Amino acid sequence: MKDRPISTKSTCLTITLGYFIFSSLWALFSNNLFAVLLDQPELASRAMSPGHWFFIALSTGMLYWLLHYWEIAIASSQESLRKVNRALRSFSECTKAITRADDEVKLMESICRICVEVGGHQMAWVAFGDDAPDKKIRAVAHWGAEGCFLDTMNASWADNERGRGPAGTSIRTGKITVFQNLLTNPLYRPWRKAVELCGYNSCIALPLSENGKTFGSLVIFDSKPLAFDVEEAELLEELAGDLSYGVKTLRLKVENTREIEERLMLATVMDQTSDGVITFDAKGTIQYINPSFVALCGVPAEESIGVSMHDFECAQRNPIFYRAIISVFTSNKVLSGHFVNKKRDGTEYDIDARIAPVFSNSGQVVRYVVTIRDVSESVGLQHQLRQAQKMEALATLSGGIAHDFNNILAIIITNMEMSLEDVAPEEPLHKSLELVLKAGLRGKSLVKQFLSISRQDEQPEKIVAFEEIIEECLSLLRSTMPSTIELRKNIDTTSGLIVADPTQINQVVMNLCTNAGDAMRETGGVLDLSLDEVELSGNDVIRYPGLQPGNFIKLTVTDTGHGMSREVIDRIFDPFFTTKSQGKGTGLGLSTAHGIIKNHRGYIAANSIVGAGTTFIILLPLVEGKDTDVNEQTSNDLGAGKGHILFVDDEEDYVAGMKMTLERMGYTVTTETDSIKTLDLFRNDPDSFDLLITDQTMPNITGAVLAQNILTIRPDFPIILCSGSSPETDTAVSQDKAEEIGISKVLMKPVERSEIHREIQKLLNS
Repeated sequence: MKDRPISTKSTCLTITLGYFIFSSLWALFSNNLFAVLLDQPELASRAMSPGHWFFIALSTGMLYWLLHYWEIAIASSQESLRKVNRALRSFSECTKAITRADDEVKLMESICRICVEVGGHQMAWVAFGDDAPDKKIRAVAHWGAEGCFLDTMNASWADNERGRGPAGTSIRTGKITVFQNLLTNPLYRPWRKAVELCGYNSCIALPLSENGKTFGSLVIFDSKPLAFDVEEAELLEELAGDLSYGVKTLRLKVENTREIEERLMLATVMDQTSDGVITFDAKGTIQYINPSFVALCGVPAEESIGVSMHDFECAQRNPIFYRAIISVFTSNKVLSGHFVNKKRDGTEYDIDARIAPVFSNSGQVVRYVVTIRDVSESVGLQHQLRQAQKMEALATLSGGIAHDFNNILAIIITNMEMSLEDVAPEEPLHKSLELVLKAGLRGKSLVKQFLSISRQDEQPEKIVAFEEIIEECLSLLRSTMPSTIELRKNIDTTSGLIVADPTQINQVVMNLCTNAGDAMRETGGVLDLSLDEVELSGNDVIRYPGLQPGNFIKLTVTDTGHGMSREVIDRIFDPFFTTKSQGKGTGLGLSTAHGIIKNHRGYIAANSIVGAGTTFIILLPLVEGKDTDVNEQTSNDLGAGKGHILFVDDEEDYVAGMKMTLERMGYTVTTETDSIKTLDLFRNDPDSFDLLITDQTMPNITGAVLAQNILTIRPDFPIILCSGSSPETDTAVSQDKAEEIGISKVLMKPVERSEIHREIQKLLNS
């Protein structure tokens, strides 16, 4: 290209010089030639005028100028034609790429590559303008930009300094933007150093639009200034328009593919969903019914498709559901509700249904869709929830009355124990006092049952052998059950150790066996107790709500009695529910057993067949260890007490009775009914007392707060906290919470004299 002007100039000079030489020779010898040809010798002697030589010089100069202008015009025309041909080749290649592309990004990369490789430009990239508030520009495709500034350009399409570059301006205005000299254009100042390093001198930005909105720009850089003339710009504008159309077409293609996939997926979902789906046309004729609806309704699809709603078998056997659908057909309004339907075999099931019309764009109803969901299990869970709520209500009731009732029983039991000591066994009054004490202990047991049901009874748990509890129960049952009932046992355990309150577990086993005996008392039968060990995995515990995977000991109690119906089985753990005649049972036995087992982190369930018998299953966590059961000493074995006891309770009658009881044991006792006065009394002479026994619920300050204050004076002072409330009603009386405070022992009222005597001796001896 650089040699072309020199060649053109040489050609012009050669032609002009030839013309000048020829013209000069003609001027010099033409007269002689014409003198010979015309035979006029006088012509040979005629001299050339200056004007003639001036004309030769002027015409020679004019010829050189014309030839030079002609050469430049031809070169410019050829360069323009070359650019147009280059643009046309680029346009053609881009058109091919658009027709063949199946991916938006790959299409834009192909266009950029063609602009560089075919179009002869230095770099091309596609910019997209983000709709975020900062209006950043991001490069989505490029070619020839390796080592350049695209990653760090930080350009925008907002109307600010970094938004007035070619890409930002074309996106913001939607018009072609040409910078013919990047190094001198003031609008390109933020990126001038970068393009200078890359060798770019001119740039054109072509907007990309869809539905009248500009979403991006095709930006092309060239190494020469003034590289983009009007003709090439027009062709590149068409190219950008085709690229916009190609991007739009690909997006529509992707959208159509997505819609088709969604429809296929929706059809698959409708076929596979657990919800039943049925559609009707505008006249009420069934168009589609999915497998789940078939399974719930019980009518095969081939017997339903094309059938009118009025003749649909499922609608005929469920009139309420049918009337609901008809009401939607009439009103064209959505309806949702709960229905109890019947299958073809007569089985009832609960459903939640939604019946809705489907409208066209013109507002006309084109079909109706009915979706139903089987909520039978949910309804059953709601029934269990109501059961749990009843148990919770009982827990609240029992927790509320336990404190006051236990205080009353404590007064009765304490004074009866002392009265029995004062009355000789042979006196008639002694028998009456024993009955009163027995009634008080029965009241204590009844309160304990309530607290067990509500899981509010503190459990003195220890490691015990379940087999020993079974043997103890069987020993008692053999002497109480009629001979028509055969007792069988099957023990298959290696250790059989559980962490439990043996008294409560004994109570549960005896209750189940007694109920079984009552069911077989008239007809006789077999009572079978089986004990074995099982391991439950994560999948197994799904059948046993509340349990965690692990090893369990399983007790199965089976009888061959009259059995129970499903309605009775559903209520056997309800408090006060009983099938026995009036006076034969309280209805608390199984509810108490349920509370005890749950409180021991176990599981209890029952299964029964009318006329065949009943089976109860109990699962309790199995532990590895040794039996820690020890023989406890009675109060008579402990001997006389020694020490000074500070006793405080806001019940005056209880204080009076406990003072006499403790003094009879041999202790020195100072009593108070006011917790504030008790604290002042201790502060005045803390070393005169050996042990504190305090009630928890008292006016002014509680027993726990009183204990905290006393322990600040004597940190190692032994304290027994007594309460008629349960740990759930008052967390301060839980053993763990009490130990955090520093309380030595927590006892639940009413406390028998042997128990409190034993605990006092333990603390004072230690």
